[in-house]
Amino acid sequence: MNLSQVSPLPQIKGVVLGDTVGQGAFACVKNAYLQMDPSIILAVKFIHVPTCKKMGLTEKDITKEVVLQSKCSKHPNVLRLIDCNVSKDYMWIIMEMADGGDLFDKIEPDVGVDSDVAQFYFRQLVSAIEYLHVECGVAHRDIKPENILLDKNGNLKLADFGLASQYKRKDGTLRVSMDQRGSPPYMAPEILYSEVGYYADRTDIWSVGILLFVLLTGQTPWELPSLENEDFVFFIENDGNLNWGPWSKIEFTHLNLLRKILQPDPIKRVTLMSLKVHPWISRKVAFAGDDGLCNDPDLLAKKLFSHLKVSLSNENYLKFTQDVNSNNRYVSTQPVGNELAELEHDSVHFQMLSNTQRAFTLYDSNMNGNSGTFMTQEAKWTQFISHDMAALQFHSEKDDLARPRKSRLQFNPNKLTKFYTLQPMDVLLPILEKAFTLSQIRVKPDLFANFERLCELLGYENVFPLIINIKTKSNGGYQLSGSISIIRIEDDLKNVGFERKTGDPLEWRRLFKKISTICRDIILIPN
Repeated sequence: MNLSQVSPLPQIKGVVLGDTVGQGAFACVKNAYLQMDPSIILAVKFIHVPTCKKMGLTEKDITKEVVLQSKCSKHPNVLRLIDCNVSKDYMWIIMEMADGGDLFDKIEPDVGVDSDVAQFYFRQLVSAIEYLHVECGVAHRDIKPENILLDKNGNLKLADFGLASQYKRKDGTLRVSMDQRGSPPYMAPEILYSEVGYYADRTDIWSVGILLFVLLTGQTPWELPSLENEDFVFFIENDGNLNWGPWSKIEFTHLNLLRKILQPDPIKRVTLMSLKVHPWISRKVAFAGDDGLCNDPDLLAKKLFSHLKVSLSNENYLKFTQDVNSNNRYVSTQPVGNELAELEHDSVHFQMLSNTQRAFTLYDSNMNGNSGTFMTQEAKWTQFISHDMAALQFHSEKDDLARPRKSRLQFNPNKLTKFYTLQPMDVLLPILEKAFTLSQIRVKPDLFANFERLCELLGYENVFPLIINIKTKSNGGYQLSGSISIIRIEDDLKNVGFERKTGDPLEWRRLFKKISTICRDIILIPN
């Protein structure tokens, strides 16, 4: 359930709230702007205090995030905290807006990102972690792609200090940690196995190495660094000298670096000082200045988006529609009672609909004013979506054989896990229902009949946006959940968006690609 349905969000004087851009178990993030100056865009995180307390967190635990992030806000690669306060049920935190969106949304599963892009972000992350450790005495303790945002020029912004801790005392001595915190694939093994405790700063270095592996390969090396995990055991038994699976795709220079970082013994693990002078890290890339920040956002965007691709080829379509039981990465969850995915009117995110419509209206008026030529509605819609990387990532059979389409790419907060369609709901919903079934997601039969019932209650003009909450499990058995929203932009043009709530973002994109491929006949692709 959305947090704002549990308790109304507080009003913040002088701040106008916009869309929800992130949602967690006990917090949500909304974009916002200053009432006196709408050009100043912000992000506001609302933490639902009663939910935190139900999960065993104390008031000290809840406020610690604010204290630590405020202390660590003076680095260009750390998301800056601006203000905070507490209301009846919420603690809210105003932060700078990361205009470039999430990094994880731009990592292609099983492929990764361009090598120069990986080096650029790795160098910026190492710089941010060194600042936290050396100048602030703080360990982040939850380094993963979901907690890395991008600014409008594509620079990295480390966010979410919810699990961070002050590991260094004022006299310079280090605290020993005993708790188990972090995200399973990114945890250091000593967090699970150390009987005498561990130093939190060294676990950050391990997590940085796992993130580099994800950037280079598009997957995590294991679900958990546990002796019950086969992939991790192979890694230990071979002393990190692996050349199979995703490890075989990694160049020698990168392997050399990863083996220095992913040392199970934290005493042998490379230090941040040594990382900074590694030849791969210290070399220059074409889009970065001497200060390590991006000086050519167009080139960075081109390289970052170059690996993103959703192939709608016959081969992929047949793989997902005819070979359902073999090599399937997803298994259905056990339903709670009669829990099934079903179509609902999304009154909570109604503002999202009007914002999307305004974006189209603005583009439409600007285009007509500049061109002075008449265009059909379908041509306008095609032009409109051709400015969205989410639409440009789709490739048909013909596109797969041709060179990628050229387009000016920019960093923005828009999600890439979405597609556009012109098909009516009686065509869209049955195909979407088929895709859910083939992905082993339990769904309430006849989504279109449910849509007709909603229309009788609300009317066609008011029934949008619509939402379908879905649950499944990844190959490793971890829960993967999210929602599919259907937003009517204008006339027949609709946006079908996939919003992850829990689970591995790489697995979520894999699921998005599978469902999109099955729905290929209804996707509007720019020429």
